[in-house]
Amino acid sequence: MTETANVKQYDVLILGAGPGGTSCALALRQAGLKVAIIDKSEFPRDKVCGELLHKKAVETLNTILPGFEKEFIDFPKTLVLKHTRVHYKKKTLTFDWVSESYTCPRLQLDNFLLNVVRKYTDTEIFTATTPDKITTTDTGVTVTIKNSDVVFTAKAIIGADGANSIVAKQLTEKVLDRDHYLGAVRAYYKNVKNTDNITSEVFFSSKYNLNYLWVFPIADNLSNVGFGLLSSNISENKINLKESFYDYFKQSPELAEKFADAEQVSPLEGFGVPLGSTIGTVSGNRFMLIGDAASLSNPLSGTGMGNAVLSGKIAADQLISAFKANDFSETYMKGYDNALQSAIVDGLYSSYKAQQTLSKLPFLLDLVFLLGKNKRIRKYIQSIV
Repeated sequence: MTETANVKQYDVLILGAGPGGTSCALALRQAGLKVAIIDKSEFPRDKVCGELLHKKAVETLNTILPGFEKEFIDFPKTLVLKHTRVHYKKKTLTFDWVSESYTCPRLQLDNFLLNVVRKYTDTEIFTATTPDKITTTDTGVTVTIKNSDVVFTAKAIIGADGANSIVAKQLTEKVLDRDHYLGAVRAYYKNVKNTDNITSEVFFSSKYNLNYLWVFPIADNLSNVGFGLLSSNISENKINLKESFYDYFKQSPELAEKFADAEQVSPLEGFGVPLGSTIGTVSGNRFMLIGDAASLSNPLSGTGMGNAVLSGKIAADQLISAFKANDFSETYMKGYDNALQSAIVDGLYSSYKAQQTLSKLPFLLDLVFLLGKNKRIRKYIQSIV
C-alpha cells in the first residue's frame, strides 16, 4: 500500500451486487457493522441467465426483511409462476406448484435488489469499481482497485462475484472442472405460441443426453429461452452450443410448432453455471464464498439464485458470530461450511445423483412420466429440482 493510497475502511466487504451479495448486505443491516458492496459493473446491468427465481429465495429475503415479498411481487417486472409443463417424446407432465416461483429480468431484478439495499441499510455501494488484488492476513483484508489509488480494508470479505469470482481465484485453489460446469446459451423471444404469464416449460431431448431447453415467461410478452450442456460433454463431443440450440427446435415437433411465429429479439448469448455437484473450498481466513462463487447451482435444474440468496444469509449469520467472537480464522469460519452443508449442499447432492441416474439410464425419464401421474411422486420430484 502506497503512502498516497486513498484508504476506505470497513468491517465487511462484499464483492458482487447480485442476489447473493445484496441478500448478505440486507441480512447484516441490524448488526451494527460498516459494510460496503463493490461491483465492477455500472447498474442497471444485465446478467445472462435463465431468470427463474424459486420461492425459497423470496421467503429467505422476506425473513431477512419483513415485507420484502409484497414489495417484490408488486414490482412491475415480476411474474408469479404457478405451473411447469415438462415435455418429452410428445408426452407432457404438468407440475402445479404449492409454492410459487418467479421470473424477473436480471437487468431489472439486480437493480431492484440493490435499490432495496440502498433503501433499508447503511451499506455503502461502489459500482463501476473493479477489484484487482485481494490480500488476507491475520489482521485484516485489503482490496486494491484497478486503475485507481483507492484501497479498501476490512475485517472480512464475502465473495459474491459469480462464476468467475476473483475472490475464489485469489484466495482458494479453485479451477474450472468441466464435469461440474454447465455451458449454456439464452435468447429472448416474443410471440411464442401457447404461453402465459404463470407457466414455465421445459423440453427434454434424448439426443442431448436429457439436458433440457427451457421456455420461461417474462414481462412484456417475452420468453427467456435457453439450453445448456455439461462443459465436459461440449468439449468431448466438440459441440457447438449455439448450433445445438437451434437444432433442438428441429428435434421437437412441439417446439417447432410453438415457435413457428415467434421472433428472436435478442442475440443468443452464452454463460457458465458452476454446479453444486462438487463443493470445494467455500471459506477460509477472513473470507466466505456465496452463490456461484461457491458453486451452488442445482445440478438437475441448473438454477442458482435461490441458493445464492440463502447462502448470503448464512454467510451474514456467520459474520455476526465471528464479530462477536472476534475470530475470523479459517477454523472458526468452518461454521459457515457446516451450516451450508445442512441447508443447501445435502440437497444438491441428491439432485446430482438424480441427474447422473437419468443421464446413464435415460429410459428412466419415461418411467418418471408414468409415475409422475402420482401426486406424491410429483411432490418428491419438485423437492429436488
